[in-house]
Amino acid sequence: MFKNNDRINEQEAMFFLVATMIEIGSLIDARLLAQESGPDAWLAYLTGYAFVLPGILAMGALSKRFYKHGFVEYSCIIMGAWIGLVLSMILAAYWLLVSARALRGMCEITKLTLLDKTPTEVIAFSFLVAAIYIARYGIEPLSRMSMLLGISVLPLILLLFAFVIPNVKLDNLLPFMAEGPIPILKAGVKGIADWEEMSLLFIIVPFLSKPRAIGKEALYASVIVAFIGIFMIFLTIGTIGENGAKTSIVPSVSALSAAEYPGMFIERLPTIFIGLWLMMVLPTIAGLLWAAALVLSQMLGFTEYKPLIMPLVPIIYTISLIPQNIIEANKFFRFLIPYGIGILFIMPIILYTIAVIRRIKD
Repeated sequence: MFKNNDRINEQEAMFFLVATMIEIGSLIDARLLAQESGPDAWLAYLTGYAFVLPGILAMGALSKRFYKHGFVEYSCIIMGAWIGLVLSMILAAYWLLVSARALRGMCEITKLTLLDKTPTEVIAFSFLVAAIYIARYGIEPLSRMSMLLGISVLPLILLLFAFVIPNVKLDNLLPFMAEGPIPILKAGVKGIADWEEMSLLFIIVPFLSKPRAIGKEALYASVIVAFIGIFMIFLTIGTIGENGAKTSIVPSVSALSAAEYPGMFIERLPTIFIGLWLMMVLPTIAGLLWAAALVLSQMLGFTEYKPLIMPLVPIIYTISLIPQNIIEANKFFRFLIPYGIGILFIMPIILYTIAVIRRIKD
């Protein structure tokens, strides 16, 4: 179902996973987790990582077990044709919904920080055009672009955010576990859904030059993303406090604004930060669009996924514009939390368990 020259190495696969997971949702995690667990938001994020890790390991184990096949094929082998196709449809729909959520979040933050008078529809359309162009070329340019961004842009983003460190007050991170572990555990369970793009593990293995290395690279990618998430949430809460994180639309930008001192060599630090961050959103939307088109093409028996790229774009565009504003958008996409828990945790563990019990593998 893919061209013979569509091959990526394990490092490119790792950067692809990292780049797709570092998207707009990462900028607002501090607010969402602070609303659930107060100043322990960073610990709730770490707990969510611990909860999703078994699912990531199960996806990696499945991929190594069926390294010659994509998700559509091995889900049908494990569960039977009909159930496998249903699971594949659920997965493709999930990727379309996540890409719509990422697109809308990108539009709202762009309007808030950079282009306040530009219509949301124009921003969404412009970004989708770029995503279409990249998605049509497949996993190779996607992974190489991700690697380039991961090496050049991501360290610069973290360096810029490090300017908030002098403003961190450890008192803002207290009291520690004031209400006990229950709020943290609840937030951690919901936090499983923050790892949406890690579900791309289901389909990228057949494209790897060394498929059996995927488990290690997926683990490395998850550790990098977890470090970035904890780093940003810890500094955000430490800078603007629990209440500041709860009430700010984009807490990370609010925290970074505190680093703008008179005489600083960079005057518009938050603007530069957002501009760089938006570059990291492109691999996310393009990667999810490519993945959904690939899975649907395999389900339909197509030899190419490209004919399905354009029909999927209006679906993403329309769903992203359903909410009227950023508040409605946050409420509208909440259904992705249980959806994501099912995709990232329940489904891979069940599939892997059945494959082991039935002794099915390539």
